[in-house]
Amino acid sequence: MKKLCVPLAAIAFVLVSAVASAERRPHEGKITNIDMTARTITVQAEKGDELTMSWDDTTKWKNNLTAQELKAGDSIHFDFVDKQGQKFVTEIHRTQRAKS
Repeated sequence: MKKLCVPLAAIAFVLVSAVASAERRPHEGKITNIDMTARTITVQAEKGDELTMSWDDTTKWKNNLTAQELKAGDSIHFDFVDKQGQKFVTEIHRTQRAKS
């Protein structure tokens, strides 16, 4: 019985680590809407789900990017946190401009 417990514990650790790692990795998606007044961005994410997230003064804009430069159709990498049921973008990087 003891011989079986160690491998099972190792497998459980690997599975939990993989799930935690997936939650921390940057996400990818395509911008479908930006509301500059409300400071929100809506993104069609990699799994087809649509996320509406807010940004604030703590959001990191990579490569000197600003919110005013983004537009619908741009592809982005982003990371976010969930605070009290609302999603906040913590970091954003444009990977491809929308086709004109």
